[in-house]
Amino acid sequence: MFFRRTAFTLIELLVVIAIIGVLVGLLFPAVQSVREAARRTQCLNNLRQLGLATANFESAHQALPPGVYQYQFVPSPKYRGITLFVRLLPYFEQVNLAADWDFTDPINNTVGGIDAKTATVLPVLLCPSDVIEANPISTGSDRWYALTSYGGNGGSRSYDPQFASNDGVFFVIGPGSQTAPQGRPIKWRDITDGLSNTFLFGERSHRDVNHDTFAANITPPPGQFLNPMGKVGWWGNSGGRLAAGDVTLSAYARINFRVPLPFDQGASMVPPATDWNSYQYYNERRMCAYGSSHPGGANFVLCDGSTRFVSESISELTLNYLSIRSDGQVLNDNNLN
Repeated sequence: MFFRRTAFTLIELLVVIAIIGVLVGLLFPAVQSVREAARRTQCLNNLRQLGLATANFESAHQALPPGVYQYQFVPSPKYRGITLFVRLLPYFEQVNLAADWDFTDPINNTVGGIDAKTATVLPVLLCPSDVIEANPISTGSDRWYALTSYGGNGGSRSYDPQFASNDGVFFVIGPGSQTAPQGRPIKWRDITDGLSNTFLFGERSHRDVNHDTFAANITPPPGQFLNPMGKVGWWGNSGGRLAAGDVTLSAYARINFRVPLPFDQGASMVPPATDWNSYQYYNERRMCAYGSSHPGGANFVLCDGSTRFVSESISELTLNYLSIRSDGQVLNDNNLN
């Protein structure tokens, strides 16, 4: 009598499992690629909305918002500020949040702790690919701020604000400004290189493991700060003289610049970095740098409202041309690759 086999042998089962594993391994990168493409598209849509909001603001006020309008309170002195994102709130569907904003003493907008106005997480200001461990973040004294993945074009240098170039689209003005206390907001007509040749907003990356080791090991002088990158980029920063570092970016470093080595190897870097003063060479560049978690570059919106992905291999000279509003340089798409 003969019996028909009705089950797999162990070897056959293992072969099937192995084949499935191989197929999954082949499909996983494709799935990840599709997901990243979707995230990049959403990021571009966010930037497009920021470009439209800025255009509508300019139409209503005949000028763009300043990067930060900074007050100086006496006799302390204390510094308070209103950022460009706060000014744009009504123009990307945040009318209610803007209506309650305290412009007289902006620090009052932190009242309420994690439920404060400054702690409001705004999806339009976040790239889906941006890796942010906590949002909002606490800065002590029960003050909370939500983060943004984007920064306004601060020109050839945006940080430290006392050295800002003020040749971009957004910078610090007002009585508390260190570089332009009598400055005025930029108008479209001030961008003489052309709106299609000048950045308006770009992405900020919140990941830099090496920088974070310096933030963990260096004690800043009084009144100075060295935050890990996951705590940088407060869209509603309300005080201090360093607010421009949260809401503007610039061409002072290449796209996706990262600190090259961790703190315990800082003496090997060129130039070396072992303490607060020597690390400023790297910290100032990292705070200025455009970047993203998208492979190979970052997304931008230009002043004409067009959006594009710009390669991290773009030359530093071209990056400067795209960041400075009136350098006389007219570019084409070949310059952006």
